[in-house]
Amino acid sequence: MARFLLKAKFVVGQEFELTPEESHHLVKVLRMEGGEQCELVNGEGEIARAIVIEPHSKKTRCLVEEVRKEEIKNRIHIACAIPKSNALDFIIHRCTELGVCSFQPLISEYSLKINSWNEDRWERVVLETAKQCQETYFPVVLKPLDLKSWIFEKRQKERQLVYCDEHARFDALESVPIDREVDLLVGSEGGWSQTERGWFQQLGKAMGLGKNRLRAETACIVGLTLLKKRWNEL
Repeated sequence: MARFLLKAKFVVGQEFELTPEESHHLVKVLRMEGGEQCELVNGEGEIARAIVIEPHSKKTRCLVEEVRKEEIKNRIHIACAIPKSNALDFIIHRCTELGVCSFQPLISEYSLKINSWNEDRWERVVLETAKQCQETYFPVVLKPLDLKSWIFEKRQKERQLVYCDEHARFDALESVPIDREVDLLVGSEGGWSQTERGWFQQLGKAMGLGKNRLRAETACIVGLTLLKKRWNEL
């Protein structure tokens, strides 16, 4: 069944108007007609079964017939030192496909230093990817923070901190608890400074990614996959 994104709280028996982008896709690409059924998702776990009332290339109207809410399964938050733009694009695309709660870009000692932040671009990447992979909970891309500020002030302390570090290549994944949400911390290609590594050792657990030196984007995918495998989420 065709699925469309609509940022709304769905109510049975209520009509909703799709965005121009989604309306165009429904009418011009899928060539759907009045009376056909579709699904609406809002990125917050809700899925509505709806019927197309009035197809229109800019403002299609749909009537919601049934609403259900899926339980959130993603428990991993990616916190990564800011890499180059194309690497960050890769991280957001692929980690959204695998399923995460959020992305927290971090300014570390060896990370890329940025002058501006294109929030709209990353939101579009998430929306497009989440739709394609049938995700019902869409991750949020947060604004960059200084690593020290994030780890000591902004980070939610109830979450387990798991950090990837080339100095801990063979640390056992079994030491990571599976009953809490996790901040998965991945550094830049320059790694972590001694000061930063000291912070992590006080507050979290290291997770080894094997003997090979990995690019930042590869480390994110490998770390995320290992955690999800441990939790039987793959």
